[in-house]
Amino acid sequence: MGGSGSGNRYRWNKQTTLDDVKRIDIRYMKKRGMLKAGWGGGSLSWTRGGEPSGNINYRCYDGHLQLSFRYREHGGNWQLMEQRIPFDRTPCHYGGERLWFLCPRCNKRVGILCCDGPKFLCRHCYQLPYASQQQGRMDRLIDQKHKLGERIFEYYDHGDGWGKKKGMHWKTFHRLHAHYQALERQWMQHMTKHLNLR
Repeated sequence: MGGSGSGNRYRWNKQTTLDDVKRIDIRYMKKRGMLKAGWGGGSLSWTRGGEPSGNINYRCYDGHLQLSFRYREHGGNWQLMEQRIPFDRTPCHYGGERLWFLCPRCNKRVGILCCDGPKFLCRHCYQLPYASQQQGRMDRLIDQKHKLGERIFEYYDHGDGWGKKKGMHWKTFHRLHAHYQALERQWMQHMTKHLNLR
């Protein structure tokens, strides 16, 4: 089974994006109470495809986050890395303050730091685009088709849908289903054009 665009997604542009690298999100850490000064610290870990892909230890101080992790370049020897990430604070409109990381390289105030080398820096320093910025026309069409399929069909499996979603009016279903089919046709046209150009 499986309609067009089912299974693995087509990616025509292979440039590394923010979604491909390890990231530290200050909002995530703050929401989970991980940024209390003097707190014993802990560790952050990442997975890729359900498998562990790395971890770091951290300790939080009043003015900075201290990172400790191992790094190796291109299969070389592992090196122990220590990195200090300064904090910055800005007042909120309704009281309180918002916490930010200061990028260790450019000193820019950011919410997310990423690692595409030996240090955690902002995405601008690593020149990493968001994944959505790298999506080509065909990728966007497939994403739109899948989102719409999941919205209108009771059962949807990456390209194949059946059964109107419970509670949806038939008039709405027919209108959205026509749009779903139009996305399918556009995707097929682009796919045919791409294959003819190869």
